[in-house]
Amino acid sequence: MDIAKEQQAFRKARPSFLGRGIERLTNPFGKALSAMVPDALVDAVIRGIDAAANAPALTRFRHDPADLEASRQAARKVERLAKNVNGATGAAAGFGGAISAGVDVPTSIAIALRNIRDTGRAYGYDGKGPEEKLFRLRVLELAAIDDPKLRAERIAALEAAIAPDGSLLPVSADATNAMVDATVERLSRAVAFASFRKRMGMMVPVAGSAVGLMVNRSFQADVAKTARFAFQERRLKSR
Repeated sequence: MDIAKEQQAFRKARPSFLGRGIERLTNPFGKALSAMVPDALVDAVIRGIDAAANAPALTRFRHDPADLEASRQAARKVERLAKNVNGATGAAAGFGGAISAGVDVPTSIAIALRNIRDTGRAYGYDGKGPEEKLFRLRVLELAAIDDPKLRAERIAALEAAIAPDGSLLPVSADATNAMVDATVERLSRAVAFASFRKRMGMMVPVAGSAVGLMVNRSFQADVAKTARFAFQERRLKSR
């Protein structure tokens, strides 16, 4: 697919079929289940994992980041790795039922942040600095949103943060801290709430293993697709 068309298709896309279907079935239970993962735990995972921006990429890249199609293919490899790893953790969590399913949420977030960071590296962005951190949080939040209107607003905000040369617009230290705090707060609610609404099938031991695998792979696919959109948009602006 032409990358410009892929970008436009993402803007118009709806949440994944799996996510929409499971959420419709589990919505009445979502509020109670989301309480099983405290916001503070999600906050700690996000801040702790994303602080390791200098950690080596899980995938070794050998392509020229200036080659957009080569970068796209490298990002696809990042997606496959994230889906395989998180699918395995989801299967293990589902096997244990509700108790282990709660542990899998922060694990999924940690893998998602590595997914986003390594996707950025595939496009030549090292991910260092407060603006880059905030950009990753915007990507992760966008991947967790299932409301079409809110999704459109977040896409517009993400694009507005990109300068004409593909870099990120600078913000003051105070503004960055405030924006990061606000983004983490929204993301804590969105991921915890959406994750448990999607994980009702994991409440039944053994049978939930297949659901955990499918949901985690679907989540990482959404994260990877969102990350590709974000970093491709930066590359397209820089041309």
